[in-house]
Amino acid sequence: MSDGAEDKGSPRGFDAPLVIDLDGTMLYSDTLVEGIAAGLFQKPFATLAGCAGAVFSVPKFKSWIFRNVDVDYDAIPANDRLVAWLGEEKAKGREIHLVSAANQGVVDKLASRFGIFDSAHGSSDSHNLKGRNKRKFIVDNFGPSAVYAGDSRPDRHVWKDLGGAVYAGTSRSMARRLEKSGQLRAEFSRPAAGPKAWLTAFRIHQWSKNLLLFAPLILAQVYTDMTALVSTVLAFFILGLVASGTYLVNDLSDLSADRRHRTKKNRPLPAGRIPVAEALIIAPLMIAGGLTAAWFVKPMFALTLGAYVAVTLSYSLAFKRVALLDVFILASLYTLRIIMGTIAAGVVHSLWLLTFSMFFFLSLSLAKRHVEVAAARDQPGRLIKGRGYFPEDWPLTLALGISTGAGSILILVLYLVDSAWEAGIYQSPGYLGGIPAIIAFWTSRIWLLAHRGELHDDPVAFATRDKLSIAMGAGLVGLLAAAIFL
Repeated sequence: MSDGAEDKGSPRGFDAPLVIDLDGTMLYSDTLVEGIAAGLFQKPFATLAGCAGAVFSVPKFKSWIFRNVDVDYDAIPANDRLVAWLGEEKAKGREIHLVSAANQGVVDKLASRFGIFDSAHGSSDSHNLKGRNKRKFIVDNFGPSAVYAGDSRPDRHVWKDLGGAVYAGTSRSMARRLEKSGQLRAEFSRPAAGPKAWLTAFRIHQWSKNLLLFAPLILAQVYTDMTALVSTVLAFFILGLVASGTYLVNDLSDLSADRRHRTKKNRPLPAGRIPVAEALIIAPLMIAGGLTAAWFVKPMFALTLGAYVAVTLSYSLAFKRVALLDVFILASLYTLRIIMGTIAAGVVHSLWLLTFSMFFFLSLSLAKRHVEVAAARDQPGRLIKGRGYFPEDWPLTLALGISTGAGSILILVLYLVDSAWEAGIYQSPGYLGGIPAIIAFWTSRIWLLAHRGELHDDPVAFATRDKLSIAMGAGLVGLLAAAIFL
């Protein structure tokens, strides 16, 4: 099957009017689901009430979403191959009409965005233009010879006995069925969301941050205690599951901004490679399942994990747009990982470790933000979209980031001088002296890259792929091992 760059059919479908569906066909997403997702973050209680009321009147709910929820319809990813083909057909003089079950206001907005339609028709407050209703509308207005472009199972009722079909969905069996029936005129199908897309959306690489849970186990030297070790390993995977759920929530809350971002637009959810509707279901299931599993590890671990979720969601929903508070929250999330590791391993909390963590990860969070702020210096006076910073704030993020990084090194040195060498838990504590030097160099390098605009990812995620960072990490492990065992 070709890409659909040419008409495949009989004369019956060659120059007949083209009738195009919107959701899942012209667009890689569903406008109603997009509206619900945006509404859950903008007006959560009203949107939930509207979803319940949709049982009685779907058209009215669609109308409410359009009038009350701010959706960036222009940023929803489109099926570019289909759009290009429609442009070619339009240039040949072929009639092209947009007929969608979406609300008429949404249809008008999207018709204006593409600018290729001879007419645009959507659902009213009382009539849902879907399935058999859509087929009747097409036959009555454009004749039974019309060629309809759709993507999903409900479109089978529309294709029935029409002049032809253009397929733009993800089901190979549907495409084969249309081809076998002789209706298929063109195909613009795309692969269904596979494991790779979902694993990318879950940001499995970010699980490297959760290795912080093992810090208390190692520093307290209880790694030979099987109960402590098993509890920490279970806690690692449970936190990963919950964190992936919160990453999905974060992506859902940031759909519009991410779609207009130079790199984030390629993430599976903003790019339309995984459905927004599925993400809305899977994210809360992952979070709830992880919290339930955490309770069976240790109730206090579950409560701390619940606090982690609450802080994460508050960041995603509101505080990520509050300057400085956003980076303090990010630093606290790293520190909460250490606290959860302490609880899972059943060891005593170290105020030295927690204080170092706050300063160190505050510096790294500021580095990530500094990259975004400095990159916008050519647009002075404009608040950075989705953030609480102005481009002119870059000297502040630079100064605070470097100073907190230096502060974390000072705290580490004070710990070594005041406690580590006198604690008696290290066989050769002198090896610990090299650790502050390595961390100081790595932190300085991170800030050099950030200020140059060359740090294109979260510093922790960057460290998992950067060869020099990996080498320095191995050096840290070596020094700690030497201090413990030599």
